[in-house]
Amino acid sequence: DMNAAAAAKPTPRTPDGHPDLSGVWGGGGGDDTPVAAAGQSVRILFPVRTDPNDKRIFDEMDRAAKERQAAEPNKPPYKPELAAKVQELSDKRQFNDPSFFCKPLGVPRVGVPSQIVQTPNQVVFLYQGRTTFRVIPTDGRPHRQDVDESWMGDSVGRWDGDTLVIETRNLTSRTWLDDHGNRHSDALRVTERWRRISANQLSYQETIDDPKFYTKPWTVGDRKSTRLNSSHT
Repeated sequence: DMNAAAAAKPTPRTPDGHPDLSGVWGGGGGDDTPVAAAGQSVRILFPVRTDPNDKRIFDEMDRAAKERQAAEPNKPPYKPELAAKVQELSDKRQFNDPSFFCKPLGVPRVGVPSQIVQTPNQVVFLYQGRTTFRVIPTDGRPHRQDVDESWMGDSVGRWDGDTLVIETRNLTSRTWLDDHGNRHSDALRVTERWRRISANQLSYQETIDDPKFYTKPWTVGDRKSTRLNSSHT
């Protein structure tokens, strides 16, 4: 079994001793590439409304999304005065979800990159489905102080043992955190923790900290991503 053989191999490391996250990865990321059972990315094709007056398809999508949200055991700790407004927006995803209008998904909703390129001083996340990327320095530099808010924010990474910790700030409040309609303010900070737990698997989680919207930080994960191919052994 090739998968079992790969899992039994030790985690590859770079010359400076850190786990090597480089490679082509699958099995996660974004509202339209959920994690499949085998760790492969699958794509949901949104229905095409041929009759502009026929809202039934999108109403059904809103209903199904509301059911998924209600069943989610790990709900964000909204401040009580914000919960009703957020629910109102998420119940009408067809009108409010920025991804329906081809806007960037943002962090953390963008999920697992299609490919990771790791060098001694930075890690680059490449996202094929959204044709975007993140360049994350790991050389000890602080966050920039002169940048505007953006869809992907300003990310800085550091190594905590074998875990790559990425903190992202300066995110626009226009993004959703996930496809359930969970929202945030401009005070959002996202902390990602990435680990290569075997030769062919990544583990990652995110902690969402937003003192304007939440009563405490909210952690999502651990999720897994499977290595598909790589020029690194």
